[in-house]
Amino acid sequence: LRSLLDTVVNATGELRWGIDETLTQLEEVLYLFKSGLYLQNVTQSRTSEYKQFANVALPDENYRCWPSYHHEGCLLSVYDLNEAMEICDNHSQCHAFVLTNQTTWTGRHLVFFKTSSNHMVPAVEKITFVKVTG
Repeated sequence: LRSLLDTVVNATGELRWGIDETLTQLEEVLYLFKSGLYLQNVTQSRTSEYKQFANVALPDENYRCWPSYHHEGCLLSVYDLNEAMEICDNHSQCHAFVLTNQTTWTGRHLVFFKTSSNHMVPAVEKITFVKVTG
């Protein structure tokens, strides 16, 4: 998506595209984002295995990341569980993540990424995934 967005920004900024072409290109980016089709070009080489814990969360063990929806932690939107695992695998400080029951306006799931899993607490409709290898 980054290369498509760079193209849109550059073409619009350089006045190569008008409003109609910019809208068409942004609609394409939104479609790819909402559908998860942008993930087809990503190599899925997960290096870690995860253990799943239903109805629990990790209230602490936060770290900051960009572009987080939360200023004191790493809260990102993901298309699916595989994308969440890939993000955790790519963040060196990530050792667990909590899949919430919240979604964005595009239907993406909100996930908190965590540095450890030392303190689990009951949390209805949340699922915690803890790295066991990798």
